[in-house]
Amino acid sequence: MKISVHPPRVLVCAGLDPSGGAGLVADLEALAAAGARGWAVATALTAQGPRGARASVPTAPDLLLAQVDALLDGGGEIPRAVKTGMLGSAANASALAERLSERPLARVPLVVDPVLFASSGLSLLDAGDARAALDALLARATLATPNWPELEALAGRPLGTEEEAVRAARELPSRAVLVKGGHREGEPVDLLVRGRTMVRIRGRRRPGTARGTGCRLASAAAGFLARGFPLEEAVRRAKRVVERYLDRALRG
Repeated sequence: MKISVHPPRVLVCAGLDPSGGAGLVADLEALAAAGARGWAVATALTAQGPRGARASVPTAPDLLLAQVDALLDGGGEIPRAVKTGMLGSAANASALAERLSERPLARVPLVVDPVLFASSGLSLLDAGDARAALDALLARATLATPNWPELEALAGRPLGTEEEAVRAARELPSRAVLVKGGHREGEPVDLLVRGRTMVRIRGRRRPGTARGTGCRLASAAAGFLARGFPLEEAVRRAKRVVERYLDRALRG
């Protein structure tokens, strides 16, 4: 295993949260904490603040791809990983899936955070069928990181038990799925599902809440994958990045 010491580049495609609590600003902070550098591509503009999200407008697919192409133009630095978060529309998801299947990005690790809802309940993906909208992108993904409600939306059914969640994760076409357990009561346990294997990654619940933990976890995982860490180690290190963020955010 060869771990990169020089901070590698990670391409992040996500929504812009002006408050910085989630979205692209949080992504870049998490990448820095993981020892990586980010390129930020805006998939949507949102109206968000301390009281949560109020509105969002997706970027047009042509402008989304133009941002990606402008960053890659000239044959210089190639990202070592890609992370997607809020995509805003099914058209954006489709356009990105196609571009990420082409050179020079076709072989780099891809982390897909299937952001469907804001904490306030606002829908962040304009699509009647979330699974259909994201399927091509998930099929390209090295890792998908749904929380419990997002996995239920992708599965199209309620999930009451860990066994049901694992079964639903195995139905997704991504190579691995991290089912985040923070929405469940009790000790937060994330489930890393790869084929027939499943690993429980335990955490500690803290009093209070903080926005953007899902964004940060997926971005940090992409950063560690870009540095050359194996998948499970990248996920465990990313979880520690989020735990340190929570300790700082909730202390204030």
